Amino acid sequence: MSLDLGIGTLKNFQQQLTQRLQSAQRTHQSESCYLACRTATQRWLFELAHTEQILAGEVPMPVPFTRPWFKGLVNFRSQLIGVIDLDVFAGAEPMPWQTNDRVLLLSSALPIRCGIRITQTTSVIDRTHLSAVAPSPALTSHQPSWVTQAFTDANGQSYYCVDLVALMALPAFLDIAQLPA
Repeated sequence: MSLDLGIGTLKNFQQQLTQRLQSAQRTHQSESCYLACRTATQRWLFELAHTEQILAGEVPMPVPFTRPWFKGLVNFRSQLIGVIDLDVFAGAEPMPWQTNDRVLLLSSALPIRCGIRITQTTSVIDRTHLSAVAPSPALTSHQPSWVTQAFTDANGQSYYCVDLVALMALPAFLDIAQLPA
């Protein structure tokens, strides 16, 4: 019974967060806010204006002969959307899709229509509530060019800000094909 309560609470939180996300996107608030998300190994910030929706229960259909960071395709409103594992793209080891994983659908206004694999959405954070910090040594040794800055929130949680336009401009990001050895 407590498991049902936990799942119901989680669904309620996700619905409230989705409503808040949509509300903030309709106002000018999105220009000064980030969507804070967690992946398997990191916490990331995405400009709210560059996000569209969080898809729950969508498991990407694997595509053969693609790189490990390309999780596959999901169908969203009769459109096939590629799903990227940002952790693996940044150098982490691939992990199987988990039941609590979600797809953060990115804005159609960006150069490439795709989604990012996330494990949790934590909140919508105004930039004024973040403090800039030096990136952790774990990321500094191979900090990707698309990570623009590191921040901490009021609770001391560390986040890395993703420049999605810079990420999508990388030739490596566009090259999802991997021929068999």
